[in-house]
Amino acid sequence: MKNISITAFINTIFVLALAAITTTFLFFVKLDKEKSNQERQQRYSIIANSVLNSFELQPKEDQLRKLYSQFEVNPIDDRIKKLDIINHAKELMFQESSIGRVRIYEYYNKYYIYVQKMSYNVLLLDLKSKPYNRSIALVIYIFAVAIFLSLYFAIRKKFIPLRTLDKQIQKFSSGDKNIKLDFQNNDEIGKIAKSFNDAIRNINNLTDSKNLFMRNMMHELKTPITKAMFIVESLDDNKNKEVLGRAFERMNNIIKELATVEKLSSNMSVIYKENTTFFCIYKKAMNILLIDASTISTKMSNFDLKVDIALFSIIIKNLIDNAIKFSPNHHATLIATQKRIEVISNGEKLKYDLNYYTEPFSQEEKRKDGFGLGLYIVKTTIELHDFKFKYAYENGRNHFIIDMSK
Repeated sequence: MKNISITAFINTIFVLALAAITTTFLFFVKLDKEKSNQERQQRYSIIANSVLNSFELQPKEDQLRKLYSQFEVNPIDDRIKKLDIINHAKELMFQESSIGRVRIYEYYNKYYIYVQKMSYNVLLLDLKSKPYNRSIALVIYIFAVAIFLSLYFAIRKKFIPLRTLDKQIQKFSSGDKNIKLDFQNNDEIGKIAKSFNDAIRNINNLTDSKNLFMRNMMHELKTPITKAMFIVESLDDNKNKEVLGRAFERMNNIIKELATVEKLSSNMSVIYKENTTFFCIYKKAMNILLIDASTISTKMSNFDLKVDIALFSIIIKNLIDNAIKFSPNHHATLIATQKRIEVISNGEKLKYDLNYYTEPFSQEEKRKDGFGLGLYIVKTTIELHDFKFKYAYENGRNHFIIDMSK
């Protein structure tokens, strides 16, 4: 029941309720019919006993007529008609006693009482009782079902805006931030839609402010860094030139990482997949890293894959960079196959769960180098490619894994 939708739940409830109403209606119709038959039989027994008792007194014709009138019955005098009814009617009851015999017949939706005693032989038509009529009960049932279905469709109509709201929320979660809900109702759903509109507006304002801040900050930082790198190239002191060059290159890479974070967080659904090879990705990642090739061992095949080349190169670069940076021997191993890419390094097991390190600006206390954006970019980009990011610790070595198997 936890995972059933509200619409399906309402449909189920109404189907069960309709089934319960129908079952109850049929049950009461059956009871009512049985009660009606019992009352009719009791009445006929009284009429028959009264007529049989009167026969013992040898009543006159006018006395019998008066008795028949009292019980609202009428004798059938036509002998042919009488025989036709006795021979062809459905016998409902037969009763025999010391005072005579009584039979109850039903013929063409009319009821007859056949009384026999010695020389008396009379067939009485019941003028009062009518056959059980289900039409009234059926009309009441149809009326009740009509009201019930009207309530059902009224409730379903009330939930139409909720389905619209759900679709709009799904579009918003998929990256469409320009949606607007226009509900005129002042009920709970209308209030939720209004609150959602307010939330979208606030989120868009915050996102726009954040994007503007990030772009201005990166622009303001990139310009002096670029100028500084040109100045460094003109220095004669090679030692200072190399130190400053690496420092400014590191600052430039940090700005690039911030730009990647801004891109991922502002429009996470947009990536540009291209057909490429893993060697191409690896070469681009190594060009970004600017490290000594001896610090990494590789065991890989040149398989084809379809990914966002720029973002996937950053993934490999960040994993290798982290492995070398935080390994005691500053060495990493890369193993790559069609279904799995692993970056392995010596070191202590992660103190926290992997999710802790994939949050932006998340670091352990001893890790002060960088802003803690590397694994956030890695996980976010991997998930955008519909791959899985995993971690394992075996034999004193950390394994960061990109699982590309379907």
